[in-house]
Amino acid sequence: MNRTLTLVAGVLFVLIGMALVMPAVAQMRDTGTLPTLGVALLLLGLTLTLSGGGAVVYGARRMRA
Repeated sequence: MNRTLTLVAGVLFVLIGMALVMPAVAQMRDTGTLPTLGVALLLLGLTLTLSGGGAVVYGARRMRA
Protein backbone atom coordinates (compact mmCIF):
# COMPACT_ATOMS: atom_id res chain seq x y z
CA MET A 1 0.00 0.00 0.00
CA ASN A 2 2.77 2.44 0.93
CA ARG A 3 4.73 1.68 -2.25
CA THR A 4 1.67 2.24 -4.40
CA LEU A 5 0.97 5.52 -2.65
CA THR A 6 4.57 6.60 -3.24
CA LEU A 7 4.28 5.82 -6.95
CA VAL A 8 0.96 7.62 -7.33
CA ALA A 9 2.19 10.68 -5.43
CA GLY A 10 5.36 10.74 -7.53
CA VAL A 11 3.44 10.63 -10.79
CA LEU A 12 1.11 13.40 -9.59
CA PHE A 13 4.09 15.55 -8.57
CA VAL A 14 5.67 15.07 -11.99
CA LEU A 15 2.46 16.05 -13.78
CA ILE A 16 1.83 19.10 -11.59
CA GLY A 17 5.47 20.17 -11.92
CA MET A 18 5.34 19.91 -15.70
CA ALA A 19 2.10 21.91 -15.70
CA LEU A 20 4.02 24.71 -13.99
CA VAL A 21 7.17 24.44 -16.12
CA MET A 22 5.62 24.35 -19.60
CA PRO A 23 3.85 27.76 -19.53
CA ALA A 24 6.96 29.44 -18.14
CA VAL A 25 9.14 27.94 -20.87
CA ALA A 26 6.61 28.91 -23.56
CA GLN A 27 6.50 32.49 -22.27
CA MET A 28 10.28 32.66 -22.23
CA ARG A 29 10.39 31.33 -25.80
CA ASP A 30 7.82 33.86 -27.06
CA THR A 31 9.03 37.01 -25.32
CA GLY A 32 12.67 36.24 -24.65
CA THR A 33 12.32 37.30 -21.01
CA LEU A 34 10.74 35.82 -17.93
CA PRO A 35 9.06 37.91 -15.20
CA THR A 36 9.71 37.29 -11.53
CA LEU A 37 6.56 35.23 -11.07
CA GLY A 38 7.54 33.12 -14.07
CA VAL A 39 10.93 32.38 -12.53
CA ALA A 40 9.30 31.39 -9.24
CA LEU A 41 6.84 29.06 -10.99
CA LEU A 42 9.63 27.61 -13.12
CA LEU A 43 11.73 26.80 -10.05
CA LEU A 44 8.73 25.39 -8.18
CA GLY A 45 7.81 23.26 -11.18
CA LEU A 46 11.35 21.96 -11.56
CA THR A 47 11.49 21.09 -7.87
CA LEU A 48 8.18 19.23 -8.01
CA THR A 49 9.13 17.40 -11.20
CA LEU A 50 12.51 16.26 -9.89
CA SER A 51 11.17 15.21 -6.48
CA GLY A 52 8.27 13.39 -8.13
CA GLY A 53 10.65 11.58 -10.45
CA GLY A 54 12.75 10.56 -7.48
CA ALA A 55 9.67 9.26 -5.67
CA VAL A 56 8.68 7.20 -8.72
CA VAL A 57 12.15 5.66 -8.97
CA TYR A 58 12.21 4.99 -5.22
CA GLY A 59 8.77 3.38 -5.28
CA ALA A 60 9.59 1.27 -8.33
CA ARG A 61 12.80 -0.02 -6.76
CA ARG A 62 10.99 -0.93 -3.55
CA MET A 63 8.33 -2.83 -5.52
CA ARG A 64 10.95 -5.06 -7.11
CA ALA A 65 12.73 -5.84 -3.85
